[in-house]
Amino acid sequence: MACTVARVNDPAVLVSTALALGAAYALVGVAVSTVALATRTLHLAVGPILVVGVLVRLLLGVTEVVGVPDVVAVLAGLTVGALLSALLEPLVLGRLRDGLPWLIGLVVAAAVLETAAARWLATRAFRPQPLVGGEGTVELGGAVIGVPLVVALLIGLPTAVVLAVIVRHTRWGRRLRVVGASPPTAERSGFSPAVVRASVLALCGAVAVLAGLLIAPVTFVGVGQAAPLTVRAVAAAALLGPGGPRWAVPGGFALGAVEAVAQSAWPRAGGEVGVAVLVVALLVWRGSERSQAWGRAW
Repeated sequence: MACTVARVNDPAVLVSTALALGAAYALVGVAVSTVALATRTLHLAVGPILVVGVLVRLLLGVTEVVGVPDVVAVLAGLTVGALLSALLEPLVLGRLRDGLPWLIGLVVAAAVLETAAARWLATRAFRPQPLVGGEGTVELGGAVIGVPLVVALLIGLPTAVVLAVIVRHTRWGRRLRVVGASPPTAERSGFSPAVVRASVLALCGAVAVLAGLLIAPVTFVGVGQAAPLTVRAVAAAALLGPGGPRWAVPGGFALGAVEAVAQSAWPRAGGEVGVAVLVVALLVWRGSERSQAWGRAW
């Protein structure tokens, strides 16, 4: 099943949907680009981790299944995402040589997570649950907008911006850049590259689950969408070039706008086609002789 949004005809709803998707994609894109700074590779298991965290939240929060309080269910989903992502450091990054082996290891880990989620977490159909605020509507400028769309924007965008600022202006952010540039230098400076990588992976996992919880009422989030969600996360991180988390914010919004508009124009497959066209077009442009973008390292 494709990762698509429902068709909307109201321009106000279309804009709010684009903004909600953009905020969520910006959030997970910032997380992926932050991991890239510390590891010089892309987090290709982020989609399955996002899906697992969302499904854990749904399993725990649905009254007919477990029925724990929503806050507990959300925290459990975020914690599961953080732990699964952090475990990739000793299982993949700590064991394999960097470069292509890391990427292959992350792809294998993603496949294992997706299979496990399909086997143990996706045995029931769950109705999407908004993170906060219920399923009501609010009136903004005469337009009636769904509360989940507003919540996705109001939580996703500030969180993405704050994370980008932390990476750029804090000691932890400087450490992860040192680890990404030269692990031996990091060790000589007195901090462990493995610990830094595990911390940034854990943060990425939790942030990815948060992004998934924000868009669950807007678009499909399930085992079948793990790969498309990974594509969107990586695309948001890399769309405008390897400039770090700050560039993932506009990249995510560009991706959300294209997906919402294309899906509205072509309900059956517009979102997927729009995202694919945008990504391929920018890959071609950035890889051209004029741009010379592919010579730059993360």
